[in-house]
Amino acid sequence: MEEGERSADGMAGVAVRLGDLLRVAVAGVLLVGGRQMSLGEEWPAAFLWLGVGYFAAAVVLAALRPMRLRRPGAWVTAAALLDVGALTGFMAVSGGFRSGLVPFLYLAVGGAALGVSRRLAAFYASLAALAMLGENLWRTWLGAGPSDAYLVGLSGAGAFAVALAAQALGERLRRAEESVRAQQQTLAWQREINDRILRELRDGVLVVDDRDVVRYASRPVRLWLGREPVGERVDAILPGVDRALARAGGERWVTVQGRRLRCRASVPYRGGGWLVFVSDLEEVSREFERNKLASLGALVGGVAHEVRNPLAAVVQALELMRGEEDATARETLRAMALDNAERIERLVEDVLSLGRRQRPRPEVLDLSVWLRQWRREALARLGRGEEEVVLEGEEGLRIRADPVHLRHILDNLLDNAAHFASRRAGAIRVCTRAEGERVRLEVCDDGPGPAPQVRERLFEPFVSSRAGGTGLGLYVARTLARANQGEVEWVDAGCFRVWLPREGP
Repeated sequence: MEEGERSADGMAGVAVRLGDLLRVAVAGVLLVGGRQMSLGEEWPAAFLWLGVGYFAAAVVLAALRPMRLRRPGAWVTAAALLDVGALTGFMAVSGGFRSGLVPFLYLAVGGAALGVSRRLAAFYASLAALAMLGENLWRTWLGAGPSDAYLVGLSGAGAFAVALAAQALGERLRRAEESVRAQQQTLAWQREINDRILRELRDGVLVVDDRDVVRYASRPVRLWLGREPVGERVDAILPGVDRALARAGGERWVTVQGRRLRCRASVPYRGGGWLVFVSDLEEVSREFERNKLASLGALVGGVAHEVRNPLAAVVQALELMRGEEDATARETLRAMALDNAERIERLVEDVLSLGRRQRPRPEVLDLSVWLRQWRREALARLGRGEEEVVLEGEEGLRIRADPVHLRHILDNLLDNAAHFASRRAGAIRVCTRAEGERVRLEVCDDGPGPAPQVRERLFEPFVSSRAGGTGLGLYVARTLARANQGEVEWVDAGCFRVWLPREGP
């Protein structure tokens, strides 16, 4: 019977409560008014005891409803058995089908079938049909005037029709109820998300109705105004902000509580209401200054940390050179000092390039021609053979980028590749390919690639897996690429990819 168990919440709970009340009412009417309806004339005493028992059982069943919530299907079946048994007993002592109690059986079966499966509904209908057939056979055995067999069979079929129709109706009602409940849950979830978004927004929001009265104000607006503005006219709160401004989609600056607020009114939506978005730009400016100072502090701290070690090495080498007489040792110390000085120079150049990143001067470049020129200069700078750095890709690709920025991006990627690559032919490959509106440029080497512990932080400043690296090369490359509407990403092993905007024909 477990397949017929249903939740007692919602429609099922209402059906159970109505069934309990109806059962008690029917039992009470039969007990009190049965004799006036000419029922129980054949066995009056049996009718009385049957009526008392049915009424008492109906009351107890209704009182035990909290316990029935644990296994509702089993209790529904028990109630159906009680109804069919009691009503069939009333028919047996009241003249059988002549008593007119068959509709009560239909009502009991239909009520029980509302909240169960189709199999259980058919089971309840078969109980009613067998009970009516049994009552008729019993009357035949007693010789008490049995009913027409055709009428009994038709009544049994009617029980099945009522039960299955009630079950189908109940199933449809349950589906509708589940759909409504799901929609309510979705709406509640959306309302919670919207409320959370409005609470987290730094800009304030006012919802204004068709009479220009504020119906909702987000938390920032309430803080800036110092009160709850709901119920007030919007132009009384923010002078000059009205429906005409909303229709024009314009904005207005308003001073409230010593704050300079920018108010942007939306075009009215259907229903006559409209929205006002309020921004405290002074707070935004203060936050920007705080972030700028924090970023500047992090940059200065990182630069100081990176400069300290090579600068100490330079000072130490110069101190040792002062008292060193051996020419070979002096040359070694001199080389050490120059190497660390060059490291400081590279760091300074990387930091200065950060200051130039916001001023790109894009030009249309033939990428193949530009790369060949860049390769000649890079090979001379790195001291690499021509066979070690190979250019591959399409000819005639045209991009739009700042050539100075592009050179700095590729220099950083090539320096990184040269550090890890071997000296074999083709150890470093620079490949180009057009993909839609962008050009893909890859710088790949045959080295192992970045160390696993820094792969997640490759493009953060001052993060490097290279001995003596500044940790700014990849950060600068990505920053300059983004300034030119491009991107730099690590692909795999020793391969980095640069995306650049393509200049169409």
